[in-house]
Amino acid sequence: MAKRHPGARKARQQSRQHEPDDVFLARVLHLGKWAEANQQALTVLGIVVAIVIAGLVYYRNYRSGLYLQAAEQLEAVYQTLSIDDTEGARDQLVTFLERFEGTPYESEARLLLGDLYLRDDSPQQAMVVLRPLGESPREPIEFQAAALLAVAYEEDGRWSEAEDVYLTIADRSELDFEVRDALGAAARIRTDQGDPQGAIELYERLLDEADEDAPQRGLYDMRIEEIRSGLKA
Repeated sequence: MAKRHPGARKARQQSRQHEPDDVFLARVLHLGKWAEANQQALTVLGIVVAIVIAGLVYYRNYRSGLYLQAAEQLEAVYQTLSIDDTEGARDQLVTFLERFEGTPYESEARLLLGDLYLRDDSPQQAMVVLRPLGESPREPIEFQAAALLAVAYEEDGRWSEAEDVYLTIADRSELDFEVRDALGAAARIRTDQGDPQGAIELYERLLDEADEDAPQRGLYDMRIEEIRSGLKA
């Protein structure tokens, strides 16, 4: 049997140890040649990346400045309201929504403006302002807007739409008082619009959801009895 020479084995081991270094060096050389051949493309890419980064920095600074301006303008509205200048506050809020729509302060401005329109007996204008915020409520401020939107519908004689908004609040809100107020308002509308059975259903729902010792239970029972008495008369 032929004997392996120790020196040959050592040489092969050293060769294998140098293989990763050789591969790395080859890749570096290949990358260098590719970069040299594509120097123009890399220059263009570098310019594009620089433009994108500059744009992101500009947008972030612009957005921060815009949010700051919006906060300052909304604070000015509150100062106007503090001196009971509701007309001036309305004008400021209209301008605010034109300039700062899409900022985190838009919802608060819409809620304020919608409320001011309702105080001024302008339900149709209130509807226009409140719909984007209160038509499909999910967040706390949206439920407040929805309640005002329902009032605007009522003041404009749009009973069915007002009832729909109230029922949406009742189905989605997690706050007991909002659910209670919305169901009570919807039941009142049904009573006034000649739907006594529908009103009784809502008052019974209120009874089911109320605690056993809730003071409102007596009122709901009384309303149900009043409606039933009217049906017998």
